[in-house]
Amino acid sequence: MDNSLEDFRTFYRLKFPYEKIRPQQIKMMEKIFHSIKNKNHLIVEAPTGVGKTLSYLIPAIYFAERGKRIIILTETIDQQERILEELNALKPNLKISFIMGKNNFICKVKGSKADGLFCKLNRRCFHRPNRRTQCICGTKKKPVKIGEEIRYYCPFCICDYQKSKIECLEGDILVMNNSIFYHIKEEIDANRKTEVIICDEAHKLEKSIRNSATIEVDPEVALRRLRAMAYYFAPKMLEKYLTRLKEKYPMLDGDNIENYERDFWNIVHNYVSRYVDIEECKDALLYYGEEIIGTSKGNIVALGTLLDGYYQIRSIKDKILSFEENKELEREELRFKIDNRALVYLEYHYVSQKKLPDMSLTDFLDRIKNLESIDNNFVIYRSGKSLLCVPVLVSSYLKRLYGDATVIHCSATIGNLKIHGLKTGVESFDPLVLDSPFPKERRKIIALTDGVNMKYEIDWNLKRKRANENIFKLLRSAEANTLVLFRSFEDLKSAYNYLLERASELKGNIFCYHPDMDGKDAKKLKERFEREGGVLLATGRFAEGVDIPGEALTMVIIDSLPFPVPTPLLNREQRLIKEKLLRRGVDPKTAHWRSFLMTSFHTMSSTVIQMIGRLIRTEKDYGIVVIQDRRFCQWVGEEMRKRGYLKDKYISMSLKNALEYIPKFLGRFRNN
Repeated sequence: MDNSLEDFRTFYRLKFPYEKIRPQQIKMMEKIFHSIKNKNHLIVEAPTGVGKTLSYLIPAIYFAERGKRIIILTETIDQQERILEELNALKPNLKISFIMGKNNFICKVKGSKADGLFCKLNRRCFHRPNRRTQCICGTKKKPVKIGEEIRYYCPFCICDYQKSKIECLEGDILVMNNSIFYHIKEEIDANRKTEVIICDEAHKLEKSIRNSATIEVDPEVALRRLRAMAYYFAPKMLEKYLTRLKEKYPMLDGDNIENYERDFWNIVHNYVSRYVDIEECKDALLYYGEEIIGTSKGNIVALGTLLDGYYQIRSIKDKILSFEENKELEREELRFKIDNRALVYLEYHYVSQKKLPDMSLTDFLDRIKNLESIDNNFVIYRSGKSLLCVPVLVSSYLKRLYGDATVIHCSATIGNLKIHGLKTGVESFDPLVLDSPFPKERRKIIALTDGVNMKYEIDWNLKRKRANENIFKLLRSAEANTLVLFRSFEDLKSAYNYLLERASELKGNIFCYHPDMDGKDAKKLKERFEREGGVLLATGRFAEGVDIPGEALTMVIIDSLPFPVPTPLLNREQRLIKEKLLRRGVDPKTAHWRSFLMTSFHTMSSTVIQMIGRLIRTEKDYGIVVIQDRRFCQWVGEEMRKRGYLKDKYISMSLKNALEYIPKFLGRFRNN
């Protein structure tokens, strides 16, 4: 089969759905073609508007039609659905499969969200492939090869998650998110090896894989489930006492939770101890099983088992709370063990009856067990009431998942490609950095020379007040729809209160992003701001993926540079890099600086580029980015340009000059 560049050029000219192909798209498609053909990894930075999705889909289809199996990764379900739409519009003669996390499906047994642990424990579930050739519904099952085994499934009774997995086993192009890739890549490669992996939004990959591998031990979640189960198994008399107790504590917050929990289990203990020996309950439950569940004696035995679980989990909670917060712990300090296998059996029964979407108690027990297998790559520390075990480096996980596949990373904002490659397991790669297709004169980046240095130190209140004043003056002068981005919710709240007092002097409404907003709430907030205009205050996290076109957004103010707060994870990563550099003979001062550049500076720079990228997203967009933090003007901006994060030039000027310049600049494009 002809796999020449000329053959590919003929292919993409026929396949491309629009009349005009941008030069950047041609460059990207042909670079991907060469990378796949020559089995070279590739990292592409393609600014918003280039059309990178089409630019990797067309070569993906070309090689998939010639026998190569391809996985396309991205972070969000919305983006996955857009990729599927574009794939279907291109009408390839291929098997295209799409798989989401299990909790996005409905379990046919429970009638609620699927749960991985429930599925694992429900071994006899007939909704998954098994060795029986006839379904209980009477349908003759279809065979599916899984590795060396042949299993059979009913096309009518198979659960949707298992159906997606079956489709992935034989799919030519698979679309999934980073977390699913981490959990099932080796499983779906059982029949057919993946030869190409394309990662869209690649700047999110490291964080996604780290989150997937992180073990969070939160005893409070398990204790809540224990209380709910105790209430479920409680006889009428005990239920009456527990209901009265709930009335005594209408607000469960702060110390009230502790007092309520103590009183709750005291009531359970006093009741159960009158009838049975609590120590023997868990063994009795495992011995008698279904015979005893649901009987009056069985409910008392269940309560005794839950009470035993409470004492053990409460002990773990107390130990976690005894650790100093945000301080790295040694593995020897984590010798947790729960001796109560009957808890899993009880929760399985409870979840089945109540049709609940999760098995939070069993999940907690699994995480406790997983602590035994963590290696030296993990950093362990207490965060709030939870214990976090976080992998420091994820490149080893990714290398294993990549296998022998050709890896292509694409993103609008990667920044320093070399550091990105090291952190994501792609040390040897071809780079491709594309220019924006939009005129650069439609966007200006202003660095205030007399902005406030927002580095955490003394006099925070005084600096915060001055920064708020600067933001207010910029908003009043520009009279533009503006997104103001903050490093923390503490900074955001201070600015919000300050602006509310002066709202009558500003144009439009003031919208505010809150820490308890989920993805849907944030989307509604963005849509309302886009529709009504005004000022939107948010954090850097909100900025990722925000797309507000045209005059709905013409100014972005970056209040402070988002250097990450030092955590045990960040400190360990810096220390590992510094030690590695010292072993290579690098002098200590340089080693310290380079470890800072590869961690804190890299994280901050990538976030700033994301923030800047919110502005120009179509050919008609225009606007101003103002960086209020003086550190950008003093040294950060030049360092970002020097190290490849910032591709655009910026203008340094005083606040006074900016207040005159901004309205004039915006006026050149407004309503044109």
